Amino acid sequence: MKKIILLPLDERPCNYGYPSLLPKAGYDLLLPPKEIMGNKKIPADTGAIAKWLLAHIGEADACILSLDTLIYGGIVPSRLHHEPLETLLSRAKTVEELRRRNPRVKLYLFQLIMRCPDYSLSDEEPDYYDDCGRELHLYGRYTHLEKLGKLTEEDRAEFEKIKRKIPREALSDFTERRRKNLSVLLHDLEYVKNGTADYFVVPQDDAAVYGFTSMDQTVVRAFFKENTLHMKTAMYPSADDTGLSLLARALCEIDGARPKIYVHYASSKAGGVVPWFEDRALDETVQYHILCVRGQRVYSLPEADIVLAVNMGSGMYHDDDPARVTGLDVERNLAAFVSFIEYALEQGKTVAVGDVACCNGSDGELLRILHGEDLLMRLGAYAGWNTSSNTLGTALSAAVHFLLGKDGEGRKNFLLHRYYEDMGYMAHTRAFVTENKLPAMGLDYFHADGERGEVARFVKEELTAFMRENFPGLAVLVENIEISMPWRRMFETDVAVIMKKGEQSEEDRS
Repeated sequence: MKKIILLPLDERPCNYGYPSLLPKAGYDLLLPPKEIMGNKKIPADTGAIAKWLLAHIGEADACILSLDTLIYGGIVPSRLHHEPLETLLSRAKTVEELRRRNPRVKLYLFQLIMRCPDYSLSDEEPDYYDDCGRELHLYGRYTHLEKLGKLTEEDRAEFEKIKRKIPREALSDFTERRRKNLSVLLHDLEYVKNGTADYFVVPQDDAAVYGFTSMDQTVVRAFFKENTLHMKTAMYPSADDTGLSLLARALCEIDGARPKIYVHYASSKAGGVVPWFEDRALDETVQYHILCVRGQRVYSLPEADIVLAVNMGSGMYHDDDPARVTGLDVERNLAAFVSFIEYALEQGKTVAVGDVACCNGSDGELLRILHGEDLLMRLGAYAGWNTSSNTLGTALSAAVHFLLGKDGEGRKNFLLHRYYEDMGYMAHTRAFVTENKLPAMGLDYFHADGERGEVARFVKEELTAFMRENFPGLAVLVENIEISMPWRRMFETDVAVIMKKGEQSEEDRS
């Protein structure tokens, strides 16, 4: 059996756990031992990881590497380190040794441009981000606008205020790390230029049109253009989904497959929406996702292997935003969208639903309709978590795995996992427990009582009750769920869904 090595972006379930939950597709997945991975702000043991990779590369048919983990110890440590540039570059040389030890291996790399969030919170950033994170984001925005000659007088006045608010030490630390990380990325891109690597993705984590990240992106794009690397590289909004997408790409290249993918939106305006935390129209990002999994976009249903059904209206809105009525109720037709999904399934297509209408969780309105029409468990894949790109990359990767592996039980398991996590937890239980349980415990959204404490118990109780009441056709398939809070906060949870043996949902029977 073929073997694929994956060095994930960090130890969270979305990066370390999801790959093993995908439908089986005829390969063995090798992941580094959990004990040498990091823990949020504690970096992974980069030396042990390099040794593990070198020990296993000889048996691999494909190898997918998060260079942020190999070099910095994970995504969060990449934003916190104080390592000398020489040390970082020496860690990158492991890539060269991997190629030397296995010349035939398909080698896929991904490395992020360091983000600059627009809020003041140090949960995943340096401590000073509590005090001046928003200001650092604006500093980058105004610097970029000034370079482009687009800074208005009002912007200039605000820029001067921002400069006075940011401590000199914080600005120096932040900008020096950015400079260092960009130098490392440009060094590592030489691996795809000189043929050491086969494909290189530069994910855009929490991207924006203007700012530090966009300025760095311009430098990277110039490298792509100067070296005509368009067909061997991709740079688009992404992060925690990239490992999954490259797994699908590796699978397709091993099998010699190029899945034909037809895209269908819930609104005629959806493709032009710029989702939250991204820097371009949704349809442009969709095309990158298709390319990353080695798919080919097609424009008629009959020729498609996979239908990517994208649930988006004419924008992404807060619940209390008046524009939500127009964007999600007037300029989006869910009845037509669901009808098309059913038709595509009747035509024998693998349908992947990318539920991106609402950021950080499923669209309950859509899922209730799909449940009522007995369609949830007939889908090839579903995702509705976190950012738009996290969702799209996850859904497409799962669909490709099911298309090529035909693992029906794996498909059901991954669907149930996504419905319980994306709908049950992210769209309901997370807020319910945060608002109704944490205050009395002296806790808050960013502070739970450990991985498996009382908070995890409350999550299990509410999630179980919610799914039984609102999605009984799914709950009947589930024997039990196990919950942990991997980063001891409410943003994510680790849901283990234990399926009942021999049970069928209404969707299965239909």
